[in-house]
Amino acid sequence: MAIKVVTVNTIGFVDRERRMIRNILSVASNNEVSYQLVEHPRTAASMAIINADDAVAMQFWNEYRQDVPGISVILASAVPALESDYICIKRPLIASQLHGALALSGGNATAAPPPAQQKMAALRRSLLFRNFSSAHLEKIIALSRTLTLSAGQAVFSRADAGEEMFVVLSGRLKVSVCDRESQDIVLGIVGPGEILGEIAMLDGLGRSAGATTLAPSELLVIHRRDFMPFLEQNSKAAIDLIRVLALRLRLNTEQLAELIADSTVVR
Repeated sequence: MAIKVVTVNTIGFVDRERRMIRNILSVASNNEVSYQLVEHPRTAASMAIINADDAVAMQFWNEYRQDVPGISVILASAVPALESDYICIKRPLIASQLHGALALSGGNATAAPPPAQQKMAALRRSLLFRNFSSAHLEKIIALSRTLTLSAGQAVFSRADAGEEMFVVLSGRLKVSVCDRESQDIVLGIVGPGEILGEIAMLDGLGRSAGATTLAPSELLVIHRRDFMPFLEQNSKAAIDLIRVLALRLRLNTEQLAELIADSTVVR
């Protein structure tokens, strides 16, 4: 039987770590699979091992993945994602864990981007899209892209142009604003199935808060230039969206009324 050759690209690692990875790949190779490290980062490969804690590496990965849609992925992070379609290993204990991940995958770590089923499930869990038909959700998935971010990376900042909304596929993010003394005030923590930035994307105005990843995260990105024509062409989806936004406005109004009533009682 012919030996399967798996070319491996390492992204975001220093020379010492690359040498260690090369040695592990050599040890993991056998009479069925041969792992070969590519020398140039832009070389097309069948597997990528990525330092998910390096923002520059993740930015490169988001560009590189467009040219290698079927590539297999192993993410290495000090805070591995608990929910991810990728194999995740913890840094700096990369040596033993990488060998185990290679043995587990057999040269077939989960391919990127995350499968359509995961995207569909995330959209169905969200309040914004929960009433959309499967056909409409499939159209939204088709016009979206997937973004991988390391922990501690800003997704957007307050007053940024609101051209995109983000559906969390995996990971955790905080939504926050800064007070007059530049202290960070956390408004909420969001996870898989929740949506960020939809209001600014819909009205085209600036962001009212910022969002930062707390762990390596996968986001489904939907751009205004794609979503607005989708609504114009799909009136049923537009009506479903209006109903959800009206419900959210009603809930927010009721909550505000309760806060005002409580404040009056305290006085």
